[in-house]
Amino acid sequence: LLRRIFSHWLMFFFVAGLAVVLLQTLLSGSDASLTERLTTQLGEFTFFAIVMAALFPAFMLDTIRFSNRFVGPIARLRRHLRQLSDGDTSECAFRGDDFWKDMAVEFNRVADLVDAQKAEIARLKVKAGEAEPVAS
Repeated sequence: LLRRIFSHWLMFFFVAGLAVVLLQTLLSGSDASLTERLTTQLGEFTFFAIVMAALFPAFMLDTIRFSNRFVGPIARLRRHLRQLSDGDTSECAFRGDDFWKDMAVEFNRVADLVDAQKAEIARLKVKAGEAEPVAS
């Protein structure tokens, strides 16, 4: 994700910067030569490039934090599904600012249903005389 965002940001920055410098160079009304105007515009764009480069780490950090709000719950849910298939019906909980909190609630309902069905199966086996009583 970060590599993709970085490549998109780099392409956008390059194309936007090139467009601004070229438009400013071509539309400036000075009597200077095209080379002199281009050099001037590149010098003026340098400050903008430095500011954008300084802001880039903040954008990436925000992207990481934001993506973790929807990727984290899916990873957590996947882990709990794996545990449920192994017989562990521990409760699934998401962090306070995560997306999709209702999925944890629904998972916990299913886990409770699995627990109830296991208990009912054990009770019926005991009743049928197939197994020893299991302490809960």
